[in-house]
Amino acid sequence: MSTSPASRLTLRQRVGLGALLLMLAALGVLLLARDSLARMERAQHRAEHAHAVHLSGETLLRAAGEVMLSQGTTPARDALLGAARSIGPHLDELVAHDSGMARERAAWPALRHRVDALLAIRLIDSGDEASLVNYGALISGMESFLPSAVAAAQRADAAADAALRRAAWLMFGGLVGLTALAAAAGLLMVRTLDRQLGGDPRDAHHVSLRMAEGELDTPVPVAAAYRHSVMAALEHMRLRLIDRRRIEEQVQYLARHDTLSGALNRGSLNEVLALSIQQARAAGEALAVFYIDLDRFKHVNDTLGHALGDEVIRSTAERIRTLVRRGDHFARLGGDEFAIVVHGLTEHEAVEGLAQRIVERLAQPLMVGAQMLHIGASVGVAMLDEQVVDREDLLHKADLAMYRAKGDGRGRVSIYDEQLDGKLRERLELVRDLQAAIGTEQLLLHYQPIYGRDAQQLSGYEALLRWRHPERGMVSPAVFVPLAESSGLIEQLGQWVLHQACREAASWDNELPVSVNLSVAQLERTDLVDAVAYALAASGLPARRLNLEITESMLMTHREATMRSLDGLSALGVGIVMDDFGTGYSSLAYLWRFRFDKLKIDRSFVVDLTPGSRAHTVVRSIVSLAHSLGVTVTAEGIETRAQLELLCAEGCDELQGFLLGRPGPVSEPVAVTVPSPGATQPPRLKLVKSAA
Repeated sequence: MSTSPASRLTLRQRVGLGALLLMLAALGVLLLARDSLARMERAQHRAEHAHAVHLSGETLLRAAGEVMLSQGTTPARDALLGAARSIGPHLDELVAHDSGMARERAAWPALRHRVDALLAIRLIDSGDEASLVNYGALISGMESFLPSAVAAAQRADAAADAALRRAAWLMFGGLVGLTALAAAAGLLMVRTLDRQLGGDPRDAHHVSLRMAEGELDTPVPVAAAYRHSVMAALEHMRLRLIDRRRIEEQVQYLARHDTLSGALNRGSLNEVLALSIQQARAAGEALAVFYIDLDRFKHVNDTLGHALGDEVIRSTAERIRTLVRRGDHFARLGGDEFAIVVHGLTEHEAVEGLAQRIVERLAQPLMVGAQMLHIGASVGVAMLDEQVVDREDLLHKADLAMYRAKGDGRGRVSIYDEQLDGKLRERLELVRDLQAAIGTEQLLLHYQPIYGRDAQQLSGYEALLRWRHPERGMVSPAVFVPLAESSGLIEQLGQWVLHQACREAASWDNELPVSVNLSVAQLERTDLVDAVAYALAASGLPARRLNLEITESMLMTHREATMRSLDGLSALGVGIVMDDFGTGYSSLAYLWRFRFDKLKIDRSFVVDLTPGSRAHTVVRSIVSLAHSLGVTVTAEGIETRAQLELLCAEGCDELQGFLLGRPGPVSEPVAVTVPSPGATQPPRLKLVKSAA
């Protein structure tokens, strides 16, 4: 009977041939992985150009707004021209590798022509028709241009990610092949040894099964059928030891680590921190604890669900882990709090630098599913010194420093010092008192009057929150509002103010409107329109009598969702007011995109208002632009008769400030006639105090 060529090969030759084929396959896979890495680099290069186009486009929009506001000053013109010039080269490079941007490349000369046309106007004025036409066309064109640049960047990033994943899998395949090569060599050695001992290598599997069923004793079988198979018994013991070790390692890992983030859990951190303090003091080395708290995680959990919140925790842990040095320890304390035990940083500058890098890394946008999230974090740091009693004391001080970082505005770094204890204790007490005050008579609304353009006829009120503390007396809004923002109470306060203002305004005998300021937390709510509609329905206040004030900074994040909310509120019949207008470069762009009912000139312009001043020029431009768009203009912060006269002369529709009336409690606001701007006595607001 003939035999095949493969059957004529010895065991050693067959294993050697198989090992050679595996090695060649592994090398081929690694070469493919190298090609995938090259593709990833090209995709990243394309993404850089796409991001540059998007960034330059945003810069162009801001510069165009500055040109309109400043009436074409040289720095503003230079900024606009520079932004326009930087788009072309990046766009050419992008189109060379991404045909999806061909339409935008074809449309760019027309947009560049709009830029040149706007810059060609010698005296740019917001009231000039040519300036407005060119600016409007430029804004409209860029709004359709920029999403394509963002999409191109996303395509490039996706291509880079796909190439990276392909390279990773290929490299993994190559390593598997090399591992199989080593396994084949080991198998050859085992079979050779087993044959030399007189056993049959096929017996190992059968012996292992019979041992598992209890038919044979271990470690050496005594049955006649397997009396020569020592390797079978050893194989069975090896497998049982591997399984036991794997189970023990898994149990130990779960006991010491957080299952969601993969970081150490609180119990493990306590052990590590206690040992680290002991070792650092014995060796005279530096030790620090970083306490990290996410700034906007609660909003993500409440609005997008816990599944997405878990993904944010996992992604955040991965970001932090990339900054943790070898030898340091990273832990999740629970919820959205993390900690790092850092060894060997003796200088405050080095400690603060590492903490700042953590803040900057976590401030970067985070893509989770189809959501682009802006989370951010605050970091508190405590360093080991002679005053530290134990691990709980060190961790507590880092926690206090973190609370101070949040109180300073979030996204900050704070290093513990001895003066911090008393201040933080008072701060925490005030936060607890404020939380307890919500819904009680401690909180009340004061109303500041708003007058018509002649400063004679009362046209409405602005509702302002006040806090009468039972022990501290009247607490300034400058104190408790930042506390509410940093502690997460601002949304509850905002909802209370909205409902209370609607109830009180509905009880007035007149039809004057009331203005309510919205917080960032309220504006980020997906059910904002429903919440406002409920407040109106519960109070019986007509929608036309409610004005909601927002600032430009609120529009900087979640712009699309915010614009949808504003459209919904406008559909209810509620008035939308842009507060602090003119403080940002994007004010004009937002005014162009959304039809605001009113805008309020920022008080910084009113304070510096004198005849012929720069503030005077800006105010005149704002009034002219707003009137050309059919938007009512309100000037706030009026404190002198000279300011009042200038604003009346420029045609401001509404006037507000201490000169006309200070905020006060009212139960039934009364319209009163006040002296004209040229009168000898300043106007006063007559208030009817509430029973409270």
